[in-house]
Amino acid sequence: MGDTFQTIADPDASARDAARLAGRVVEWLVAEGIVLADAEPGWALGEHPAHPPGPHWHKAVADARWGSPEGVAVHTGRRVCFTLRDPGPDEVTCPRCGQRATVEGDLEHRFRTACDAWYGTGRADVDCPACAVPVPLPAWAWTDDAFAFAHLGFEFWNWPALSEEFRARTAGFLDGHRTAFLMGKI
Repeated sequence: MGDTFQTIADPDASARDAARLAGRVVEWLVAEGIVLADAEPGWALGEHPAHPPGPHWHKAVADARWGSPEGVAVHTGRRVCFTLRDPGPDEVTCPRCGQRATVEGDLEHRFRTACDAWYGTGRADVDCPACAVPVPLPAWAWTDDAFAFAHLGFEFWNWPALSEEFRARTAGFLDGHRTAFLMGKI
């Protein structure tokens, strides 16, 4: 059994812009009837308030037959988002030179250290193993969206699979920023 989550994260949103962008997306979700306006505790994992599903929640999913959703938690603080999947080395792509690298050994250690620093301070760089240029942690592209380091995320709890069209429409409210789509089951 367990609970599932799907997260649409915006790694390009600054801490300053996160609340404004979150408000824009929530306003649209409410107008479409996908969620209700008032976030309440108990609709997501833990006590974080979440927006209960609205009468038209099915507009967000690929197939509404597979479940009844719980809430949508909106996170506007520094957050490490991740996908739960089979273990194995992750791959990242440098946004500067386009080289892909497997995150293992020394590179894995550098990313773990940067993750801790970013979570604590909001700033961390990792030198690209190919071009040797320091790259801000949120700028790295993780294969299969394994991680996202973001100040803005929308976490859908126990929803059927979100449709690609819905994910694209959501991204359209985020000032042209990149988005990462992460999911898992706990």
